[in-house]
Amino acid sequence: MISELSTYHDIRAIGIIRAFVAQTARFFGANDTEISQLELAAEKASSFIINALLPDADEAFKIVCQPFSHGLRFLFENRGLPVDEENLPVYDSKNPGDSMEGLPFFLIENVTDSVRFRNRGNEGWVLEFEKRLQTFRSLETANDIDPEILKACAKEKLVLDIAAPEDAYSLVKLTYFTYRYSYVKEIFYYRKALEEALQSRQIIAFVGKNPHGEVVINSAFFRSDACDAIAEAGMLMSRPEYRMNRALLRLTRMQYDFVTEGKEGLRVLYSKLVTSHTRSQRLLAAYRFTPTALKLSVHDQAEFVGLETDEEHRESLLYALTAPNGFAPATLFVPQNHLEITQTLLAPLKSITLSTQSRAPQTAQTAIDVKSDEEERYASVTIKTFGQDWAKTLRQTLHRLDTQGVITVHLHLPAHAPLPENLDEILFDLELLYSGAVIKTLEKWELVYTLLQGQRFDFEAMQLHEPNAKALRDYIQTQYRRLKEEM
Repeated sequence: MISELSTYHDIRAIGIIRAFVAQTARFFGANDTEISQLELAAEKASSFIINALLPDADEAFKIVCQPFSHGLRFLFENRGLPVDEENLPVYDSKNPGDSMEGLPFFLIENVTDSVRFRNRGNEGWVLEFEKRLQTFRSLETANDIDPEILKACAKEKLVLDIAAPEDAYSLVKLTYFTYRYSYVKEIFYYRKALEEALQSRQIIAFVGKNPHGEVVINSAFFRSDACDAIAEAGMLMSRPEYRMNRALLRLTRMQYDFVTEGKEGLRVLYSKLVTSHTRSQRLLAAYRFTPTALKLSVHDQAEFVGLETDEEHRESLLYALTAPNGFAPATLFVPQNHLEITQTLLAPLKSITLSTQSRAPQTAQTAIDVKSDEEERYASVTIKTFGQDWAKTLRQTLHRLDTQGVITVHLHLPAHAPLPENLDEILFDLELLYSGAVIKTLEKWELVYTLLQGQRFDFEAMQLHEPNAKALRDYIQTQYRRLKEEM
C-alpha cells in the first residue's frame, strides 16, 4: 500500500510537499527529529527538481511514499530534463564555496539512510530516499494468541513426515500463516509449481502435521540447480501457535540424519541465515555448519506473523554449510590479500586447498550472468569465464544496474582456476568488498564480493553467533572503512 501526493511544479508548493511528507511519517511513528530530517530531505529534493530540471509547466509533481519493513521510502518523480547521473554536483566540505550546487544531495544523504536517482526510461526519473524509523508503526498489528492455546499447541503431538505433492496447498497456507506475503522464495506461494518441485524432489520438505492432518511446521531442502548433491537447508515455517512445539527440533534432527545416511544422493547442505537474530545460527552451529560468507543487505526483512525482531535494516544473510560425510577435495584460488581470512573460514572443512596463483585470461570475451530483483533492488552477478575484457564488462554491468535502481550487488567469481592479475585492486576500485566463498558443485567454489550502492551500512546491527562469522564481519567492515576513507 502506498500514499501519494500530486501537486504543482512550483516552488510555492514546497510547503504542501513538506506537510505531506511530515504527516505521512508521523502516521508511521516518526519522532520529531525524524520528521524534521524528512522535511529537510523533502525540501531539498523538491527544490532541486523544480529549480534545476525545468519540468513542463502543466506536468504534475508526484511524490509517493512506500512503507517497508521498519521505514519509509519516498519517491520524487521528475518528468523534466533527463538527469546526467555521472556528473551530478558533489559537495566538498573542505571547499564549500565552489561546490554549493552539491549541497542539497549532501544534506539529503546525511539525514536519510540511502538516496539515489533512478532512470525509468520514457516514464522519466525518480529521486528516491529511504528513512528507517526508530519506532515504526506498521499498518497491521498482530493479534495476540491466547496463552492457553499456546500451551496446548506446545504439547500437541505432531506427526513428522516428508511432504508429498498433495501437501503443496497446505504448505502454501503455512507460508502465508508464517510470513503473510513477505517470504522471498516465491515458489511457496504457487501451488502447481510447488507440487512439481515436491514430485521431482527439487524440494524435499520435512513437515509436521497436527491431529487434524494440517501441515503446521516445515523445514525443507531446496536442491541446487548447479549440482543435485547440494541443497539449501532452511525454509523454516511454523504457525505462530506452534512455535514452542519441540517437534521443530525433531524435524531438524530428521533432516540432518537424512543427509548423514546419504539418502537421495545429497552430500552437502548450505543455509543462508538471517542476521537480525542468532536463534537459527545457534541451531545450525549444533549441527556443525561452518560459516564461509556474508551476503550483506540482500532484501527487506521478512515479516514473521506474531513475532517482533529488533532489526531495523535490510536483511543480511550468513552463508554456512555442512557435509556430515566430508567435503570433496577442491582447490580454491584466492587473491593474496584475502588468503588469511579465507584460510580461517575454510580450515574446518579440511579437504580444501588454497592457492594465490594468478593467470591472464585466455579468451577474449567474458561470460557473465546477471539476475536482478527490481522490488528488492538487488542483483547477483556471476562471471562464468574470465575474458580479457572482464574489467570493462563488469564495470559496464555495474553501471547499468545502478541506473536501474539496484543498491546491492553480490558478485560471484569462479575460484577453481587461477584468477586474473590485479583482480582485487580492480574490484576494490569498483567499490566491491570481499565477502567470503560459497560452494557451486562438489569440486568448484565461487568467491563472493559485495557492492553497497547508496547505502550507509551498519555492521554493528548484525547479530552473529559463531566466532569465524564475527571475524568475517570485522574483516568486511575494515574494507568498508578503508573504501569510505579513499572516496
